Amino acid sequence: MKDNLLSIDLSTSTSPVVAEVRGRDWIEYGTEDWRNLYPQFLIDLYYSSSISAAIINATAEMISAEDLIISDEEDRDLEARVKLQNFMDRANGNESLHEVLKKVAFDFKLQGAFALNIVWSKDRTQIAEVYHVGAEKIRCAKPDEFGKTNGYYISSDWSNTRANKPYYVPAFNVNDRTSPNQILYSGLYSPNMNSYYTPDYVSCNNWALIDSRVSEFHLNNISSGFSGSFMISFANGIPSTEERNQIERSLTEKFCSETNSGKFVLTFSDDKTRTPEITAITPSDLDKQYLALQELLTSNILSGHRVTSKTLMGLDSANGFSSNADELNAASNFYLNTVIKGFQGQLLKVLHKIFKVNNMDMPVQFVQLKPITTKFTNQDLAAVLTPDEIREEMGYAPLDVEVREDFSSDKTELD
Repeated sequence: MKDNLLSIDLSTSTSPVVAEVRGRDWIEYGTEDWRNLYPQFLIDLYYSSSISAAIINATAEMISAEDLIISDEEDRDLEARVKLQNFMDRANGNESLHEVLKKVAFDFKLQGAFALNIVWSKDRTQIAEVYHVGAEKIRCAKPDEFGKTNGYYISSDWSNTRANKPYYVPAFNVNDRTSPNQILYSGLYSPNMNSYYTPDYVSCNNWALIDSRVSEFHLNNISSGFSGSFMISFANGIPSTEERNQIERSLTEKFCSETNSGKFVLTFSDDKTRTPEITAITPSDLDKQYLALQELLTSNILSGHRVTSKTLMGLDSANGFSSNADELNAASNFYLNTVIKGFQGQLLKVLHKIFKVNNMDMPVQFVQLKPITTKFTNQDLAAVLTPDEIREEMGYAPLDVEVREDFSSDKTELD
């Protein structure tokens, strides 16, 4: 009986369990199919879920902000200010500090953590350069007896450690500058985690997976007209396994493609009882089900990322254009204060550690991005502007006005 069935995969999938497992010399991050590969799962999910990717991109831009500047630089020591500005202009041989922070901010949002390669000067008195290291390449070494992580293992591909052998780099430590390179790994507190940090949106990963599966479903529907939509039964005996595979390949090649969608099937038979039976297995109201599902998964992904406005993330909004300015202002301020500043505060703490080593510990601040909007609503403007002023703002000419003839311009002779 087993040989009479073709393979039908109806398995389910969920996001992997976030767990730390003691492996070899490092703590593994991820279990089951994603053993020690949880950061890669987050990257794959980013590439497959358009909604989650849009939120991550927008949030990372907000975290890195428009620029990083010295606070009240006029009141600071000139020598230290010049030294800090030079470091901010050239964090390493190729990038400014803000360019490094843009990469760090992206990892911070996507992975919930970030890593920096701290390069000491030859005399070990100062930090010479700072480089970004992808958080997915980092694995924490086993902690010491006090629970402290003293180093990290780095590999360009943790799915193939034979070809990409991990190497050890000490953790950032101002009291032990023996190694010229050290790793500063940081993030926000994550419950039940001792070594790693989880992203703030981890609770909505299953919904992001659904978003990815929905897009795959629609793509497969276009590419395969019969895939999962019809069951074809032949009532003329059971052929051999090789013959069944050949029939399946023939049907697939002839009918399953985006160019063959909607075409008919032609069969020939000398007996009505032996004609193939084609049964549709498409559920009813599938279009309505997917519309409802799309709204549900969008709402849950937004909630998982703590987003109150789709428009702020560059997603379509149900509200009209006239209300977008108000929505963007309120949503931007709320998101900035409840989400963005938490990420930025952690980045500033790390930067102050670096600045302090180089005796240039000055307050710095982010120049925040602002939504493209107006200060007043359209209703406010309509209440105080004249029709001609409104038309001028919109780029239209003033309304036609009756012009009275100026008789004073006529020349008349006086007696």
